[in-house]
Amino acid sequence: MKLQKQLTVPKIEIDLSKIQRLSQEHDDENWEFRSWLKQHAPDDIDSLVKILSQKYFALIDCTQCANCCRSLQVEFKKTELHAIAKTLGQSIEAFQKQYMSEGNVNPPCPMLNGKLCSIYENRPDVCKSFPHLEQPAFTSRLIGVIDNVAVCPIAFNAFEELKAKLAWPGP
Repeated sequence: MKLQKQLTVPKIEIDLSKIQRLSQEHDDENWEFRSWLKQHAPDDIDSLVKILSQKYFALIDCTQCANCCRSLQVEFKKTELHAIAKTLGQSIEAFQKQYMSEGNVNPPCPMLNGKLCSIYENRPDVCKSFPHLEQPAFTSRLIGVIDNVAVCPIAFNAFEELKAKLAWPGP
């Protein structure tokens, strides 16, 4: 009789309060992983992270979360600001006065309607690429990635699985 090895599927975490707590608990660990990754990342790190990102985008519905839209202060391009202000029926000056400080749009995003983006098809580039896992040069952007791990279930789960996939020896 041949024994089959059972595969363990990691639990996907989507509870935002738990993700925030775990991110705080793992903060030192994440910074140590970042340092280790700078020295030991495989040559194909960008494609590996892209695969993990796509996996968790397929498993986690962003429209059930919208934490990024509710919690992040974001800088949009000037053309995007004009389009958003126009959508809201405001001048750019009125929009900036009402929704911005220090060049950034304050949370929650004024285009957020419940947990849905009211301009989803025309959302700004920074929103389209969030949590920025699929951009090139992953190891040069790790500070931002660690910040996003506490905000986004996709980033959190992908980062935790990356530790396991790379057989990180741990802290």
